[in-house]
Amino acid sequence: MHEHEVTKRQAALAARVSTDALLASFADFLRLDVAQGDASPHTLRSYHTQARQFLAWCQREGIHPATASEGDILAYRRYLVDAGYTRATVGLKLAVVRRLYEAARWRGLRLDNPAAGVKPPREHTAREERVKYLPLDGLRRLLAAPLGDSAQAQRDRAILALMGVHGLRVGEVAGLLVTDVDLEQGQATVKGKGQKVRTICLTEATAGVLADWLAARDGVAQTGVDTLFVGAGHHGAGAALSTRGLRFLVDGYLARLGLKAQGVSCHSLRHSAATWARAGGAKLDAIGAMLGHASIQTTTVYAKIVDRMAENPARYLEGLLGES
Repeated sequence: MHEHEVTKRQAALAARVSTDALLASFADFLRLDVAQGDASPHTLRSYHTQARQFLAWCQREGIHPATASEGDILAYRRYLVDAGYTRATVGLKLAVVRRLYEAARWRGLRLDNPAAGVKPPREHTAREERVKYLPLDGLRRLLAAPLGDSAQAQRDRAILALMGVHGLRVGEVAGLLVTDVDLEQGQATVKGKGQKVRTICLTEATAGVLADWLAARDGVAQTGVDTLFVGAGHHGAGAALSTRGLRFLVDGYLARLGLKAQGVSCHSLRHSAATWARAGGAKLDAIGAMLGHASIQTTTVYAKIVDRMAENPARYLEGLLGES
């Protein structure tokens, strides 16, 4: 089929394909395609949010999504870059757009996928340079930051330990159920990306703060709420603590301690746990298992960070300069 014929057929599609139809096909596709049809509700909501952002951009630019071209997708990429999104975030948003059009093709609403060949902008910084982690003393101060015996302080100590010592993602912490914690065995069952389940071994300190929180939780949680962490303040008291609530909580402690900076967030606690575990002598495969990495190659970034700290060439030169 010649290019102008494809264009004419796409134009004909635009007359009958609505944005709602695109979103409906996308929803069906996600249920079957993402994580082999077993994606978490949080993941599905995230994908829908990203798709709606693209569709809203199309509307502002006067572009019909059903007839969008590769040039339009490139323009969207430029918009994301100019808006200050990181390369990783741009990559995620483009991946969602690709899936949106793959869903449209699957339902016969598109003849091609205009986003298929559009990649995120090139990364000029090595991955180990992009990893943001807390200094060891900063991590120590963060873990000790929640003071007192209130239910909120006990909850926060448990949350920070799971993220800063065991490297759990914010979504994993939000998804924990009371039944996922086995204090007798010193373990917790974590449901990670792609609904993959892993078991983490709790330290004695983490088991202790979890025991304290579980004892306090009974007097706080609303009836029927089975998530491990619930609201303990006036707002949302007793209800399941959301990922947004967790991020707000962690950011508050980081800011209070003077640790909040560009790129430092909840995920920095995960990087901190892995980096300092490696510095303390933990094996890479054990760190990868704790973090739920699918490939050891993902975990090697922490070895590079620690090696860089340990093998600082300037220290060798400094030793020579100090010789008389």
